[in-house]
Amino acid sequence: MHPFHWFAAALLLLGSALAQGREEVRLELKAFLVTSLQQEGRTVERLLPALEARPGQVIEYRLEATNTTDRPLSQVALVVPIPTTTRYLENSAQALQREGWVLPEFSFDGGQTYGRPPLKRVVRVVENGKEVRKEVEVKPEEYTHARWVIPQLGPKESVSLRLRAVVR
Repeated sequence: MHPFHWFAAALLLLGSALAQGREEVRLELKAFLVTSLQQEGRTVERLLPALEARPGQVIEYRLEATNTTDRPLSQVALVVPIPTTTRYLENSAQALQREGWVLPEFSFDGGQTYGRPPLKRVVRVVENGKEVRKEVEVKPEEYTHARWVIPQLGPKESVSLRLRAVVR
């Protein structure tokens, strides 16, 4: 087991996290190692800076996006790539409550297309000697990106998004 250096990965992800107009939206991505400890007879989670992690450990990514302008921005797409050295932890991407809910969408094709779970893909299989196209469900561990589309981000307003992944 070799440790993965999360500081370098977080910097790479920060450069990869996308939002409209780099000057209009400031992005800050942080990675935290999720640890559990016993406190007063119950299990409590603690988040530590993720400088390195080993297979099986859980990393929480937090993306803070701030509108740096004096005007509202519409349809702000915030994307968090899921590193190939990890797998998305199902149901960990939080919905964002605004004037209604902004639900996360996911991609399994490198960020080319997005959708809400369950995602489907078409595969070709041989059945009874014939090649047929079949629709199959994409597993959450196959997701490559998560995206939230914020309908409106007010002047100087910030939002915080998070999701978790397990180190492979």
